[in-house]
Amino acid sequence: MPCVCARCVQHSKTLGLTQASPTKAAMRKAFRAAAKRWHPDRFENNTRAQKDAEEHFKLVQVAYRELWDHDEHPVQPSLETAAQPPVETPFAKPKPPAPAPTIHFAGAPGCFNAPNFPPIAHPIIAHHLADPEHAIAFIDLSGPGSPPRSRSQFVLLTVDGIVVRDAHKLVSLLWYSDLGDVRITERRRYGKLNFWPRLVERLYGVRPKYALLVYRRTGSLFCAFADEMDDSVKKVVYNFLLRMKSETRR
Repeated sequence: MPCVCARCVQHSKTLGLTQASPTKAAMRKAFRAAAKRWHPDRFENNTRAQKDAEEHFKLVQVAYRELWDHDEHPVQPSLETAAQPPVETPFAKPKPPAPAPTIHFAGAPGCFNAPNFPPIAHPIIAHHLADPEHAIAFIDLSGPGSPPRSRSQFVLLTVDGIVVRDAHKLVSLLWYSDLGDVRITERRRYGKLNFWPRLVERLYGVRPKYALLVYRRTGSLFCAFADEMDDSVKKVVYNFLLRMKSETRR
């Protein structure tokens, strides 16, 4: 049963929901629309508007997360119990917090686990997450030897979903609950090699064989990693996404 506490009522307004008790499907649809509307990258050419968008974007994320949580655990105190202090039960055991998801890259270059992120990752995480502690891993997809300021390609794995910024500076977000198929296929079938992969092959003879394809639940392609990511990293991300997809739908 959806929660109707004061916070959830306000969160519904933040997401633009008109229903008094919105369903999860309505929450998800409203969140997508609000996140797309207020994503800071839409206002790159307007500093003032971008700052306002950042604040709205954070509020949208908090609203969605708490609405979803309260939907599963409604807060509906009665008038009598609301005026009374909570009664402590001496034999009650506190519910242990859910363990944070983990991922291990075995020291692969450009891959970092929380909380040991490089300096370049901190502003990116702060920019895209309402709570920086929700970041799990950061993968730098920029080419080797590129200066730090130009390192704009990345993958950010969070407790709720995956954020990707590609070579065209386009940022895409996918929640694990909306994750569809995750596949590993022959790289040569996916497309031609870019400059950096060709250079690495010439210098070191390293030839990645596979491409990692990530699809939305609707069947559309969310993102693909062919040359930007080492095969070992692709396999780690592949297994991690499958695990998060399974855990989200339990």
